[in-house]
Amino acid sequence: MKKLLVIVPLALLLTVAGCGQTGQNNHAKASSNISQTNKSTKESANRESNGVNGSKKSASLSSSNQVGSKASDSSSSKNLPEQRYAKLKKSVFNQIASAKWPSSYAVAESQYLNIFATGDQSNYSIFFSPGSVALPFNDPTLQNVNAELAIQKKTYPNASDAQAQVAVSQSTASLPKVALGDGIEATSQGAAGSTYLTWTEGRWIVTVKASAINGEDPLPLAKQVVAWFASHALPVPDQRGTVDLTVTNANVRQNQITWTEGNALYMISGLEPIKTIQEGTATR
Repeated sequence: MKKLLVIVPLALLLTVAGCGQTGQNNHAKASSNISQTNKSTKESANRESNGVNGSKKSASLSSSNQVGSKASDSSSSKNLPEQRYAKLKKSVFNQIASAKWPSSYAVAESQYLNIFATGDQSNYSIFFSPGSVALPFNDPTLQNVNAELAIQKKTYPNASDAQAQVAVSQSTASLPKVALGDGIEATSQGAAGSTYLTWTEGRWIVTVKASAINGEDPLPLAKQVVAWFASHALPVPDQRGTVDLTVTNANVRQNQITWTEGNALYMISGLEPIKTIQEGTATR
């Protein structure tokens, strides 16, 4: 302030002092203009400078508000997948009260989960389809989508008829053994240009198929499956259930988990083997 007292006329100081805190903050900028112009120009420059500073403050506040708004939006978007999943579940259960349902369903950050369901409590199909657009439940366009995963139920007259639909493989005790980890061994066999690894997990019979013609090896996938089942459990079937997984990507839901509960046959089928077992162990 000492330097300003030497340069600035007394009348101007009184004017600036009357401007309050805002004028004091911008006085340093105004001083360079004061030394080059007359008193009237000085006062005008100060007023303009104060106006600009006010605009800058206003813009800064606006920018801060925008940042806060974006942060709020980002926080909301993190909760959106869970909220959407809960909403879709409610829609499904309004149509199929006792449907089998995964506790969670992961999709890429850039995608939305869409659901199309048909049927009732006795017989139904629920199709899970990630997409770039969030569509309403049972949007008609989803009928033409190759769903990533499906959960289906079919009711039979009795439990025996339902269990007869579960294709349990023949005994493989005499076949060569392959170690899969976690103390589990699979039997290995080849037939019709394919290689199969088969083993049991509780009441489940698990089979991984690979194309020998395409030079595929079922062992890496089989080891992944064993590692997953070491800490994740499938639903408990009444008798026997089957897990049939395929290394070959054919863009059809050829990976299948099949089991019975009473006279009901359940099947979870998926395009990709690991995704299929992940959702299978999450389904109850």
